[in-house]
Amino acid sequence: MPRSPSLLALLALLLGCPVNNGDDDDFASDDDDASGDDDDATGDDDDAAGCWQAATILDVSNAAGAGAEYAAPELTASCVGDELVVTGNGIPTYSFVAMTPNPLTEVAQEYRITTNPQIAAQPTDIPLLGLAGFAVNGMPWFGPNEAAQPDPYGDPIYNGITDGCFGHTANAYHNHALAQKCLIQEAVSQSEPWTMADPDPTQPSPIIGWALDGFPIYGPYGCTDVDCTNVIEMQSSWVQTGDPSTYAWDNHEYQAQAGDQYLDACNGRTQPDGSYGYHATATFPYILGCYVGTPDSGGGNQGDDDDAGGPESCEDEDDCVGACPDGALGCTCHENPQGDKICVPTCTEDSDCDDLDGPPVGLTCDEAQGICIPNGGGGPQ
Repeated sequence: MPRSPSLLALLALLLGCPVNNGDDDDFASDDDDASGDDDDATGDDDDAAGCWQAATILDVSNAAGAGAEYAAPELTASCVGDELVVTGNGIPTYSFVAMTPNPLTEVAQEYRITTNPQIAAQPTDIPLLGLAGFAVNGMPWFGPNEAAQPDPYGDPIYNGITDGCFGHTANAYHNHALAQKCLIQEAVSQSEPWTMADPDPTQPSPIIGWALDGFPIYGPYGCTDVDCTNVIEMQSSWVQTGDPSTYAWDNHEYQAQAGDQYLDACNGRTQPDGSYGYHATATFPYILGCYVGTPDSGGGNQGDDDDAGGPESCEDEDDCVGACPDGALGCTCHENPQGDKICVPTCTEDSDCDDLDGPPVGLTCDEAQGICIPNGGGGPQ
């Protein structure tokens, strides 16, 4: 029985993006119960006592907001069963600075991640396009590359097309890197938090975001021991090997480095308390290089291996029967720019692409090709 592919993975391959292929050998800790300490945090859900994860989400009730012409930011967090549930409206807490031609719009967002993440036997690629996790201010974050335009799959940070908090709009506002100064409670009331003082390098960073596999993302500074007698700035082990203005993944390579400050291929490490956590870094991949755990259904495994949850490969139309997400009008065997044939949803109008299984980034119909693509997929992502 063909399985339905991950929609993000399908769209990533459809648009012809390169796939990150870091070395898996050094990516993970050996602590299978890599979850944080619950003792000092509480949730706001009566059925989820001790939901420390919800306590990491910012209170936006006094947010400066994106501007007078925009709705006020909305954000809630609670634990339901073994999931952290975060909802918002996609409006940042700070002034909107247009970095792309795409307007800022309200987007109903809901994120659900496990509160009991487990390290997997092998890492999983983050989605090449679209949702890979969310920040503590409710904004979604994407990987370190664009789509086909304006620079084919280039690094948006390197190309200078993000605002002071490393975000911009496609059909919705999202980040490609996480700035700690923009993601702390005192920043919420600031219209331009990027002008605030840089974090104190002698203090460990708080959690500033979450990955879809349920593991936390800390800012750049971390302790080297349980008592935190020493704090260092964590460094990515990905090395620039070419010009990342286009094809960002092809122009970086993971190279294991010696030293406590260097992170694994997924841009994380085993913390001094034995838990696992990612760190936002100043250089590529900025947030994650891969998932150390198993991403929730909103994440996107990549590739055409059926067992990896990626899109089905195909040779002809018969191979695509039942291979696209539930609700798709149809499913066709399509050749992407890399020359690979994969099964993709078909459409005749935008409504045919509504409600397909995937993250809240929106889909639209490319009528010329008769296939569903990310909303705004022809422009900056």
